[in-house]
Formats: sequence, structure tokens, C-alpha cells
Amino acid sequence: MKLGFLQDVYEQSGPFATVYLDTSSDVENAPKEVGLRWRSARESLADQGADEATLQAIEERIGEHQWRESGRRGQLVVAAQGRVLLNDELPQPPTEFPADEQVFFGPLPHLMPYLRMRSARIPHVVAVVDHSGADITSVNAARESDSTTVESGGVPLRKSHTAGEGNEQRHHHAVEERWQHNAADMAAEIETRALRISAEAIVLAGDVQQRKLVQEQLRKGLQDMVVQTGASSRDRKESGKNLDEEVSEVVRSAVESRVDEMVREFERERGEHDRAVEGWEATVGSLQRGQVRTLLRTPTSGGAPVDELYIGPGANEVALEDRTLREMGVSDSSSAPADAAILRGLIGTDAEIVLVDADRIELSGGIGAVLRFNDPSTRH
Repeated sequence: MKLGFLQDVYEQSGPFATVYLDTSSDVENAPKEVGLRWRSARESLADQGADEATLQAIEERIGEHQWRESGRRGQLVVAAQGRVLLNDELPQPPTEFPADEQVFFGPLPHLMPYLRMRSARIPHVVAVVDHSGADITSVNAARESDSTTVESGGVPLRKSHTAGEGNEQRHHHAVEERWQHNAADMAAEIETRALRISAEAIVLAGDVQQRKLVQEQLRKGLQDMVVQTGASSRDRKESGKNLDEEVSEVVRSAVESRVDEMVREFERERGEHDRAVEGWEATVGSLQRGQVRTLLRTPTSGGAPVDELYIGPGANEVALEDRTLREMGVSDSSSAPADAAILRGLIGTDAEIVLVDADRIELSGGIGAVLRFNDPSTRH
């Protein structure tokens, strides 16, 4: 999972208030119930030292909640210095979280529960095409979508068998040239959007002939990430629900494939090339040196648990012991939840995270990493 969509959160100075709130609307008088839950969370944050400006900013954002059809859901809000930095809907209420994870005020935002709970998502582009144009939607890693329509037009667009003897072949050739020209316009817009959001999947739907032409017009690296769906109409009234389901399945499948790929790479590097580490000591040490390319984390594991780490102002200033930071020249240190400290380090060094079920891989301490480069000083 790429973490760049959280970069703006960590550019703000702390301390941070993190709230996971049950905003379900499956009970009578849901707004009142949510208000009571927020009041309790507000009191907890205040007791932990949250400032009034930050509390007020969160309260205003929760007050803007859009009540929709009945259902169970949650809301995450992160704020600091009187500003809301992150606001997102959760697919389920956070009722299974421990109380200290639902409401937290500290030097870093507490976002690992959010990453575990948020539905599988990767940046992707969806294009529904026919011979005359395309409806294109790009969805970035933060689940923000942006849509446009490419209407290439031009005539002729349909093959005719009444063009007259001797002219039919020329007519058909002109139609096919127009399809190709329009496909190039569509592919250009898809490429622009895919590169802008670092897309990991491109979903093509609509006319079967035209989507084949569009795929052929894409550059090689993008062609390889194309998935064609069964939705064959550009009319969303006809294909809307089926297309949405297929896109969700494509995203889920791509995420699962990515996890499988990273587990295989970790096991290969651990066994042969010495470019992987596991356990808290080795992984934190590698993060200090900027070695970590992809971190693997399982929710449960053997080995001694690590609840807190020590951090300095810099993203890679993280350690198991405070004296280690002092040896690194850090004079201003504090403690933070271990996962929160690890996440800041990953984001600050442009590394990724893969959340893996415990039954898919065994990691000492539930943590390991594939490294950018090997270092003899890395301890296993």
C-alpha cells in the first residue's frame, strides 16, 4: 500500500487528536446517538490534553456528517493545531477497537487501525468507451475521484453496407481510421490520468472493439495493468451496477495479488539474498538507515510485543530505546505508539506497507521488511 496520500497529515506539527467514531444510522434518532458518542470522545481527548481549538475543529467536522441511508459505518477524524487534517468514512463502526485506539491524543496520529479497516483500494482509472468517446474516472489512493468525458466525434463512425459498389471498402477503411483516431484520444487521456495518480489498475468497459483499440494505443507499461470487464455499454443506466461490482472485484483482486507478490518476495529475500529483515530490532534499525522499501505487518504474532517506540523530530528518528536516539544526536525525544512511529517513518522515507493476515506468513514480532539495499550492519 502506497502511503503518499497521508503525506499532508504528517507535514503538520503535532500533537494530534485521532478519533474513530461510530456514525451508524441503523437506529432511531441516530444523530443524537452520534452526538452522545462524540461528547464522550471529546471529554476523553480533553482529559488527554487536547486543546480547545482542535476539539472545536473536530466537532464542526462531525457536525457536517452527511446522513445517508440506514447502515453501519464509522468516521475517522485527525486534527492538530485547530485544523482537520484527515476525514474519512469507515466501512464499519470502530466498535471492536480498544478504547485507547478509538480516541487518542499524542505526538503522532494513530492511523494503523484506519489502514487495517479501510476497504481495499488502489489508485485506478475506469474508462467506459464506445466509438465516439469515453467516460473516464480516476480514483486516487485517498479514494478521491475525478471524472471527465472525451468526445472525439468525427464521421463516419458506423460501417455502412449501402455505400455503393466500389465505395464500400473505402468507406469501411475510413470508419476504422476514425475509430483508431478516437482510440488514440481516449488512450492519451487515460495515460495522463493514470500517470498523475500512479494508477495500479486500468479498467476498460464499453464497446468490445473500441476498448481493444484503446488498449493497443496505451504505452506498454500501462497495457499490462488493463483489465477488461463484461460491461459492454457506455450507458451507465444499463451497466452501472454491474460495472461498479466488477471494478470493486478488480481492485480487490489487485490488492490480493500485490500482497501475495510481496510475501513471496520477502520469503525469497529472507532465504537467499539477505535483503529482508524481521523482528522489531532489525526492522526499526533498517528504518533508521532508510533501507526499508516495503514493510510487512501482521496483526498477531509470536515474540515479545512492542507497544511503544521512541521518536525524534525526523521521520527516521525512531528507536526501541531512548538512549539510541541520544546516540544518534537527538536531544528532543518522546514516546509514541509503535505502529504510529513506524508509519511516520515509512511515509517520511517513501516506503510502502503491506498488511498481511497472520496465517499467510510468520514474522517474528509480527513485523518485517523488504529492503532497498543490504547493509552488513543490519542485524537479523
